[in-house]
Amino acid sequence: MFIKQAELFDGVGAGAKHLIESRGTEQTCKAGDVIFQEGSVGHFFYMLEDGKVDLYIGKQEEARFLVFYPGEIFGWSSLIGTRRYLATARCAADSVVTRIPVSVVDEVLKDYPADGQLFYKNLAATLAERLIGMYHQHLPRAEYQAPSYG
Repeated sequence: MFIKQAELFDGVGAGAKHLIESRGTEQTCKAGDVIFQEGSVGHFFYMLEDGKVDLYIGKQEEARFLVFYPGEIFGWSSLIGTRRYLATARCAADSVVTRIPVSVVDEVLKDYPADGQLFYKNLAATLAERLIGMYHQHLPRAEYQAPSYG
């Protein structure tokens, strides 16, 4: 498992990482396989081990995001809000993913509260990066101006 490479687990202690790793199950998928569908209840989040996974929103695939580096997390919407997937995940190539139950994060929060908080802090940073990336992808360059921080 590429948990050491996953930014989501940066700074998380060994005990919490071990708990998460012990609950993850490796899954091999063929190109074209659907891992989860937009709107379905998310009982798992996923970490890419190898391959490529295409995430898309809407029947017309209006917004897309490609997961392609080992340790990248997807299906994170299962961890927040209504715990429903906000996109559909389809393998763009033969892939290996680790499926991690959402319930293990609740255990981490209970048994390792500081690590649980760090996990969610890392998740927020990951979401911000993806949103900014998607924004840049869909905005013509002439309209984009880098933010000024004073």
